[in-house]
Parts: sequence; structure tokens; C-alpha cells
Amino acid sequence: MKRRILLIWAIPLLLLGICCSKGPKEIDGRSDDGTGIPAVKPKGTPAGAPIVKMIGKNGGVIETTDKAVRITIPEGSIEVPTEISILPITNTLEEGIDRPAFRILPEGIRFTKPVTISFRYAEMKVTEGAEKGLLIAYQRADGVWCALPTMLDQQAGTLSVTSDHFSDWIFFEEITLRKDREIIEKNDQVTLDLFQTSLLAPQATKDVDQWPLSALEDLHPRTVASITWKIVEGPGKLEIKKNVHGLPAKAVYIAPESVPVSRTVTVQVEITAKGSLPDPRYPGGKLPIGKMIFLTPLQLTADAYFKGIVGGQPFESSKMGVRVRDLSLLLEGVDVKSGKSVHIYCNGLTGKTYPAGRGPGEFYMTFSEGNPRVMLWNFYRPCSGTEQFSGKVTIMESGDDYIAGTVTGTFYLLKDCGFTENKDISATFKLPFYEQP
Repeated sequence: MKRRILLIWAIPLLLLGICCSKGPKEIDGRSDDGTGIPAVKPKGTPAGAPIVKMIGKNGGVIETTDKAVRITIPEGSIEVPTEISILPITNTLEEGIDRPAFRILPEGIRFTKPVTISFRYAEMKVTEGAEKGLLIAYQRADGVWCALPTMLDQQAGTLSVTSDHFSDWIFFEEITLRKDREIIEKNDQVTLDLFQTSLLAPQATKDVDQWPLSALEDLHPRTVASITWKIVEGPGKLEIKKNVHGLPAKAVYIAPESVPVSRTVTVQVEITAKGSLPDPRYPGGKLPIGKMIFLTPLQLTADAYFKGIVGGQPFESSKMGVRVRDLSLLLEGVDVKSGKSVHIYCNGLTGKTYPAGRGPGEFYMTFSEGNPRVMLWNFYRPCSGTEQFSGKVTIMESGDDYIAGTVTGTFYLLKDCGFTENKDISATFKLPFYEQP
């Protein structure tokens, strides 16, 4: 399935006017010519079950089951026992990214001492290299998301803010790398674009530490000093293009004409960012951004493949093919590096589905590994009764030079009767026909 992944980086702290009629603002010597209009987003909808805990005047901690979100309430923040809850909701700040937001309730409560809201970002699909660009935001009643000064602890992999209220919360990356595809084949192309989300000027003096967020914008020269793209792993090439502001903020990855083996291609983007982000742990409350190196993977699918899971472990062939012999199909997938191999014998040439067995229109298969070789079969003979077979082969597509489909079943390590070990297989394949002698 093709996926679109939203990856976001850091930008400078842009204190812009709420209305463009107020004119540009100067921050760190940079002039802003953006709209300065906060983006109004819909409220998220529930995306899981809530975690609920009663907390009283002595304070306490509540966190999600996976410990991704943690709320620390100090002693004296609540006068009477109060039910606190954390509910995962859909992400309306970052459209197209698979990272939830969280609704922390009760929303109307005000704490006499600030509570701490923390995210373990390392467990939540953060782009490699993006740590310095992460901020936490909450959603106001009017639908606007607002960023807050965020404490980054890279060693612990956490982000934290303090707040006197609850609402909907999320962390995000402020420069966005979007790719229109992630799984690609030979001669395919993937478009990668850099965008940004601006931090806008507070609406009132009392909100001086809360910055409304803009809609997604093209990356601007006020944000970065330089951008460099390159492929650091895998084949293919990049074509660099300019965005509407003349920055090299776009790239097109072009896959090679032949892909013998499935593999990962890693594209690197190095940005020298201007300015800083709000972080109370740094001098002056600002975290300098500077140089950041981001890595994003693309999954390059082979022209031919035999891959899946065998015995709970990944299996991907480096040598594979199919041949016709005596009105039967012989399918082969060998992982030369690990020494593991799968051989499938389909009795008949016209079947679309082959159930397990030895008769016409049926199949049997073997799995071998180790040194000395150990062979398992997709059948066994009980101590009483007939052979028991497992599995199914489905031919989904075929051409003059290839055959594609799926195989499922169970391999058994045989003994005189019964078996001593078994391994499940679930795999897909697209195999070229071997040249006939």
C-alpha cells in the first residue's frame, strides 16, 4: 500500500503579526512576509480507549499504557479528588501523518500549580535527526493550535511542557518533508517537498509564551540558510528543484531501470536553519537550531522477489525463480546469506489455487536451513491416520516471463510419526521463469 508520510523539522521562532495589515515583524534580523493568520483546525475524534485515574490533593502521575504520554500533577494542584483521563484522538494539526493527538480531561480545570505534560517522542515515529525541531502544542477552543516553550531531553527521548489547564495536545516537527510515495518499483519516481509551519505572534500579553500556528507554507529563505540533498544508501538518482521562493526545497527520486533485490533507499536532507526555538532549558529560553541532518527511507521493490515471514523471522530471497517440469511448477526462493530456502511443488500448470496435498491440482513444499542442513515439510504423518497437509498457494498474476502470488502454511520437522518442531510461513512472490535447458 502506498503511504504518505509527514516528516517535520525545526524553523526559527517567527513572531508575526496576526493580521497582514499590521506589516512585517523583525525577528533576529529577518523580515516575515507570510500571512500571519492562524490556521483553524477541526477537533480530533476518539482513536482509542481512554486511560482514567483519580488524583487528589497529594498529586500523582497518570500515563498511557505504552508510556508515550505522561501527566505529572504536583501536590497542591488539585483541592478535591478529580478524575483525570488521557484519550488518543485523530491528529488534525498534521494532516496525513500517522501520529495521534491526545485529549486530556477535564478540560475546564485550572491548576493552582502547573502540571507537566510529557511525550516520549522516540516511540512515536519521529524523523531521524528531527529531535531539535520538536515542539508541543495544544488546541484552543477556537480550533487554533498553539505551540508552547518545550523542554527537550534527547538522552531520555522526551519532550515536556508545563501548563495550568488541560485540552487537546500533540507534539510536532516544524519543518515538514512530505513524500508522495514510499513503496516504489523500477523506473518509479517519488516527489519530496519541504514545507514549514510558522509560529505567529501572541494575541495578548498574557499569552506571550503561546504561539498560534499557521497553515502549512512553502519553505522560506527567512527560515533556512542552506539545503543539501543526497542519497546515502541504495541505488537511483535525485533531481533537485526549486520551490516558489527559489529554494532547493523539492527533490524527485528516480528509481533505477532494474531492481534485482528489494532494498531500502535512504535520502538525506541537510538544512542549516536560522534562529532558535523556545526551550526553557537553554540560555535566554531559546534552543539554537543550526545544522540538522534528516534521513527518510524509501522502499524499493525488486523486479522479482520472494519475501515474507517464516517461523516468526523475516525471509527474503536473493536467488529465486520458477521452472516447468513434467506438467508441474517448481517455485524456488533462496536466501543465500542466511542459508535458508523454500521450494514449492505445484502439481498442474493451470491452477489458480493449489491446496496442500500430493494429488493433481495440489502442492507440497519444503523449508531448509542450517549446516548440516535441516529440512521441514508442510505435512506430517500422525502416529495413527493419514498424512496431514497444511497451506495454500494462490497464483494472482502470470505473464510470459514471470509468475506472482502468495503462499501460506506450516512446515514440520518430521519424526517417525508426528513432528518435533513447526514453523509457519506467510510470503508473497514474483518469480521469473528460469531459462529452459
